[in-house]
Amino acid sequence: MEYGEKIKELRKRLGLSQSAFAAKLGIHKQMVSDVERGKQKRFNPAIEQKIAAIFGVDPAYFIASQNSQVMNTQSRNSSKSYSAEEEILLRYFAQIPEAKRLDVLVCLLECIRKYK
Repeated sequence: MEYGEKIKELRKRLGLSQSAFAAKLGIHKQMVSDVERGKQKRFNPAIEQKIAAIFGVDPAYFIASQNSQVMNTQSRNSSKSYSAEEEILLRYFAQIPEAKRLDVLVCLLECIRKYK
């Protein structure tokens, strides 16, 4: 099942119109419509987290419908599978411009060392 179909199924299962669903998430109805029709590929991770929190949906619900955008061809061919939390972190990381990713990793490592 495609991502948009999953969102529509969830919304209908909850008995919500697109407007009511969007209002609960604090987004515009058009965004819900665009995702459900496939015009927009998916919600951003923050919206997905809101859906998971508000409606009690496992974040893996969203990931299962398609391969993660952040996995490169080599890692897709490997047998490594990621938890839902790791998938979300990888998607956030993929949104960081490539030129800044090393800086982010250095910062994370410093934080880990500091708060370990």
